[in-house]
Amino acid sequence: MRGFSIAREGLRIIVPSLVLTAVLVVGRFFLLALLVFCFASFCLYFFRNPRRHTSAGSGELVSPADGTVVDISDVAQEEFLGGTVRRIAIFMSPVDVHVNRAPCSGLIVAMKHVAGKFAMAFGKNIEEQNERNFILFENEGEKVLIVQIAGFLARRIIPYVKVEERVTQGQEVGIIAFGSRVDIYFHKGYEPVVDLHAKVKAGVTVLARR
Repeated sequence: MRGFSIAREGLRIIVPSLVLTAVLVVGRFFLLALLVFCFASFCLYFFRNPRRHTSAGSGELVSPADGTVVDISDVAQEEFLGGTVRRIAIFMSPVDVHVNRAPCSGLIVAMKHVAGKFAMAFGKNIEEQNERNFILFENEGEKVLIVQIAGFLARRIIPYVKVEERVTQGQEVGIIAFGSRVDIYFHKGYEPVVDLHAKVKAGVTVLARR
């Protein structure tokens, strides 16, 4: 179990499920106990939060999420970044680690939660329609934005940070449950160094550098 931990949200489900499993075994409800234990095992896997070592430099942005790169494009992001910027979209399947991490060190200067739909996370225009949470980082005058987007199964986006908090690159900043997407937006001084459909790991894989 070295290097292995569980996201805090998972413990609220896993611990009661294991206790209930033990109670059912004592009561000789073995089939029901097996079902509850299987559910607890699934949650144990889903809410896993392996420790990560970030070795990227100050001029590099690391992935905020585990998953697959599904889009690399230039898009307009007026509200937080004031113009056309680069975006890398990362789809997280239900088997990916769902804890999100800071792409760079810096100060969190803005956060915004937007209510919305729960369409499939790989669907078109979900960044405009689905439930989402914006986190804006500033480091040495440069701003980087990540957007946590809820998917069809995800019904909660839980941030671990707040405005005016200083974070380090690779630090945990939140979690989205059960399949979703995380987008990162950055100015064109950074160049993407990953390809479309690449598998990436939060806090480890370098997405762009300047």
